[in-house]
Amino acid sequence: MKGYHYDSKSNFLVMQRCFDSILLDEQDDLSHFWKYANEDLFKKKQRNFKIRVIESYDYNKLIEQARTMIEINTNSTYMSKIEIESNFKFAFKTFLKKLFEQLFEARPRRIESLNNDEHYQSNNHNLNANGRVPQDTGHLREQYLEEPIRTKEFLQSFLSLSENEVESLTNSHQNFIEHLNHYWPYDLINKLNKFNSFLKGNGYIFLGNKGDESQLMLNIKTLRTNGAKLPIEVIIPFEEDFDFEFCNVILPTLGGTCKVLTHYIHENDLEKIQENQLRSLALIISSFKNVLYMDVSNLAIKNPDILFVNKPFINNHLVVWPDLTRRSTSPYFYQISAIKVEDTMKVRNSYFSNDPRGNSPGKYSYHDTKGTIAESSSSGDVLLINKKVHFKTLILALYYNLFGPNFYYPLLNQGGAPENDKETFIAAAHQLGLPYYQVKEFPREFGPLNEARHHEIYAVGQYDPIVDYIQSHEESEGELETFKIGNEKSNSKRKTQTKKTHINMDDNNPLYGLTDFHNTDTPTYGSNAQDSAKNNYDYHLFKASNLFFIRAQKPKLDVMETFLRKEDDDFKKKIIKKRLFGKELIRELNGYDFELSIMKNLNWMYCEAVKLGFLEFQDWNSDSHRELCSEINSQVEFLSDSKKMIYN
Repeated sequence: MKGYHYDSKSNFLVMQRCFDSILLDEQDDLSHFWKYANEDLFKKKQRNFKIRVIESYDYNKLIEQARTMIEINTNSTYMSKIEIESNFKFAFKTFLKKLFEQLFEARPRRIESLNNDEHYQSNNHNLNANGRVPQDTGHLREQYLEEPIRTKEFLQSFLSLSENEVESLTNSHQNFIEHLNHYWPYDLINKLNKFNSFLKGNGYIFLGNKGDESQLMLNIKTLRTNGAKLPIEVIIPFEEDFDFEFCNVILPTLGGTCKVLTHYIHENDLEKIQENQLRSLALIISSFKNVLYMDVSNLAIKNPDILFVNKPFINNHLVVWPDLTRRSTSPYFYQISAIKVEDTMKVRNSYFSNDPRGNSPGKYSYHDTKGTIAESSSSGDVLLINKKVHFKTLILALYYNLFGPNFYYPLLNQGGAPENDKETFIAAAHQLGLPYYQVKEFPREFGPLNEARHHEIYAVGQYDPIVDYIQSHEESEGELETFKIGNEKSNSKRKTQTKKTHINMDDNNPLYGLTDFHNTDTPTYGSNAQDSAKNNYDYHLFKASNLFFIRAQKPKLDVMETFLRKEDDDFKKKIIKKRLFGKELIRELNGYDFELSIMKNLNWMYCEAVKLGFLEFQDWNSDSHRELCSEINSQVEFLSDSKKMIYN
């Protein structure tokens, strides 16, 4: 066994089985566990611990798969490989060509766009002058008192559609669903993928545009430093975005490859797709059966390989992460997509247990009612999906994205979030009745404090779905093991069945239902985002939350932009010799300085022996390169010194 997560307040332990002895200390299989628990186990003579055992990634299987592929290639002729691979590429392009024909055929008729001022009514709630849902409202964790409940009536007061528009969109959606293929083409996944990894195994994908190479390198270096061993693919839109050294020299040494979208999709079709819609296509052409998609600005704090082999992914096959705000999806979306909503039946509670809001019939938050997607909006920066189970989800999401800017982005967001594809995957799975899991723990902002004593969003943290799932008690099977651990030689152990939470609407339950692991602290209620006296920044939904990803937003860790920009000295002063993500990140990670780790990885990329030609420098002996390395080293020293003051 090896320690995975420990919370001393709730005596909650998550242990992982290890298949590889290298992952354990040589002296004692349990020594890592005792160190991981930070000796808290021995502070009392006897304590009761709730222990969950999860799986580690079995890398022996990865080795077996590699050996199988080597054997297949060795025992086949070169001519047969050429023939099958050529046929695979042709079959894939044919599949996508027909798919695009079907997509364009399903275009809504007789209407041009909903995304204009004419379709937004004058706002009765005085929240936004342009009639759209304001992007800076509905912060789910804060539950500001001045923010209105997002009832059906409230959500209907923004986007306005005529009967003809509703009919046109409904017909388009119904027509596409009726002709939607149920599965991947047989030959593509059973015959023609003999010599490649299409729809086999697990892996990571990134969508990389020209100029993203340095951020991609930082992300991949961070993955590998954390011990991630699964293969990586970088999906590149056009051939002109292809960097030879990055794709053909550096990436293969890091277990990665590049794929170009226009090698599979006709360039004319791809040019009709906007940049923020490319994620759907990247997922479709990516090789692996199970894919963890990450934006280039998203960094994994620890090894994500483990997510592929544990619940909630292995039983839901799609995991999405929440955004900071409440959902602003229009009721029109459910009508157009033929999703039955019973808005008088409440099945969730998105308000805290001591908050009467949203509990009166007729005043329910719309996305707490039966048939709707849950209240928290979704983030699009990281996504974990089984492409076999969720084939139709990927195709329907592509439909939502192709017609997103004019139709589905307004329906899903009403201006309340960036207009992109972030809601389309969960919306597609929901419409199709396919399983999915959205992490319940609130995302967390990291950055300096503003005048209202709220954190500027320099980065957003997302939490571990495994720990989240265990605490939410959504399992109907399995056992939660309770151990007594003390100084005795033999420890007693008893097993208790996990209980499945059922929301009883006569009770004033906290967010998403009461569980043993729910945070029992009392949240505060600030008036609005300018309230500097009250906030819930330190409030977590669960007693034990485990930070997993950081999305860098300001700056996006572009080294040249961060350290050498000359035109904005004020910005540079704000980030140099300061912690970009504040003191809270290091405290959240119990002393692990992830920001320092990021800076050391940047130092490795730019200043140590490896000279990566795809980075910005043509002359590694130039004054600008020496200046950059001086700045990075200075920041490393500052972070090392400041950690001692923060955490000791």
